[in-house]
Amino acid sequence: MKVKEMNIEQRPREKALRFGLESLTNLELIALILQSGNKKRDVFDIAKDVLELSEDLNKMFELSAQSLMKIQGISKVKALQLLAGIELSKRSLRTNAYHKSIRGPQDGLLWFQMEYGTLKQEHFVCLYLDVKGKIITHCTLFKGTLNESSVHPRDIFKKAFEVNAYSVMVLHNHPSGDPSPSKTDERLTQNLFEISEIMGIVFLDHVIVGKNSYYSFRQEKHLH
Repeated sequence: MKVKEMNIEQRPREKALRFGLESLTNLELIALILQSGNKKRDVFDIAKDVLELSEDLNKMFELSAQSLMKIQGISKVKALQLLAGIELSKRSLRTNAYHKSIRGPQDGLLWFQMEYGTLKQEHFVCLYLDVKGKIITHCTLFKGTLNESSVHPRDIFKKAFEVNAYSVMVLHNHPSGDPSPSKTDERLTQNLFEISEIMGIVFLDHVIVGKNSYYSFRQEKHLH
């Protein structure tokens, strides 16, 4: 059924205004973002294709402008509208993480998984925290296949001293989706932990994120 053929109160825009965005189905939310279809396709038909492409939102954060524009009825503008909503969600979670005390991976997990869990390349990221556990800053130190020579402890701790950090948390993603640590991950973590004790900086954790799961060396009691 086309939007103009629906009862006014059942149209996504009117329904959202009356009952809130949470009342909309996934299909209706996508249709609301797209706003309209074209002469050949109704907005709900296009929204259905987006939902299928994203595997019922499971791969929403992996979508690109190129993949979206392969759907008939999605122009550059509509692709950017969808991607802008996704990027806004990431930034909201990142900002939220910056305003809370990070005591463990669970405190920033949604942000970690949304921003890094779906990447096709490994990213090694450092979070620098103050004495209250608030994030001072974060930075990506390395991109590519992780090995013991690619991540230099001196770079990690040099930045920690520059920003006067009390503690450091490092994380990296496994593009395979499986966060199980490799032997390289284990050796690197132990090395960083030992150096942190010498430097007088708390090594809070090393977290490996997959798409829907994570591994914490601290929680698994592998920091000693």
